[in-house]
Amino acid sequence: MKSVLPPSPKYPDNSPSFLRKVLIVALLATVLFLLYTLVKLAFEVFLVIFAAVLFGILLHGLSSFLQRHTKLPYKGALAVVCLVLVALAVGFFLYLGPSLSEQGTQLQKTLPSVLEKLKAQISSLPYGEQLLKQIPEPSQLLKGQSSGAAMQKAFTLFSSTFGALANLLIVLVVGIYLATAPQETANGLVRLVPKARRSRAREVIHVLRYTLWGWLKGTLLAMAVIGTLTTLGLWIIGVPLPLLLGVFAGLMEFIPNIGPFVAGLPAVALAVVQDPNKALTVVAFFVALQSLEGYVLTPLVQKKIIDLPPVLTIVGQVLLGLIAGFWGLLLAVPLVAVVMVLVKMLYIEDVLGDYGVEVKGEDEAIAKEEKHQEPAE
Repeated sequence: MKSVLPPSPKYPDNSPSFLRKVLIVALLATVLFLLYTLVKLAFEVFLVIFAAVLFGILLHGLSSFLQRHTKLPYKGALAVVCLVLVALAVGFFLYLGPSLSEQGTQLQKTLPSVLEKLKAQISSLPYGEQLLKQIPEPSQLLKGQSSGAAMQKAFTLFSSTFGALANLLIVLVVGIYLATAPQETANGLVRLVPKARRSRAREVIHVLRYTLWGWLKGTLLAMAVIGTLTTLGLWIIGVPLPLLLGVFAGLMEFIPNIGPFVAGLPAVALAVVQDPNKALTVVAFFVALQSLEGYVLTPLVQKKIIDLPPVLTIVGQVLLGLIAGFWGLLLAVPLVAVVMVLVKMLYIEDVLGDYGVEVKGEDEAIAKEEKHQEPAE
């Protein structure tokens, strides 16, 4: 009796239609990847340009303040502001640079012993041993790697450093150019808008400039106050390297919510090594310091100009940090402030017709613009 075998199936990988589908999927994946890379690069370029705009607004605000209180023309005031900023930077590195370098060297020497004492403190806690097993040894991060991996890390470090220096140069050059000709830049942006909407475009631009200048003033003041108080407080408590930690805390103040928490970690770690009771004092000091900022500095200086909901600020920081890394985290708050102004003025007021919404600084910025407004085109 003959057995009837089913016909052999046609394997799809031999058919032209299957190969065509594979090629189409591969092509779509390649296009999507290239599109994602292009969008990410464009967004990173946008963040660098936005940082340049912030620097230009800072120079413009300081120059306008100096012009109002002196008889200097605007460009003369701008030149004085640039020279003063350069002198401050040079003076900072000449007078505080050696102290910071010495404290940095001291930190580098004491870091291994600090890490060992911290490990001993952690291992004495419940589940401390399990936690330490998940943390790689510092020697494993620096040694025992192939020369190829070392060369790759060196190239990555060089390229990232070169990229950071190039971005810094772009921020400085573009910011100075924008501060040199702010009205011409604003008029160039306004000309991109239909004539019927140019008056409103001028109002939006000036409200944005007013908002960002107010945010910069509040942030810089908070950085100076927090940095100074941190240095003095840690010096009084007896924590090592108070100047280095104070400068670090002041710089981290540029990133609200996340920066102050990061700034307190090194001080607490150094205090734990010396004395756990001193660490509790440091924690209490940083809590009091951030309360001073949140309940005194921010309402007095910043909330009169911008009012950002904390939840929206944190969400913006997390999203932009995930998308663009350090630049996104650094510029998240001013970007959120810009988006809020645009939504309120262009959507809620212009599209929905709800003029009851409060846009801080709108009346002042519009009134200021009307005094200096050029003849209508």
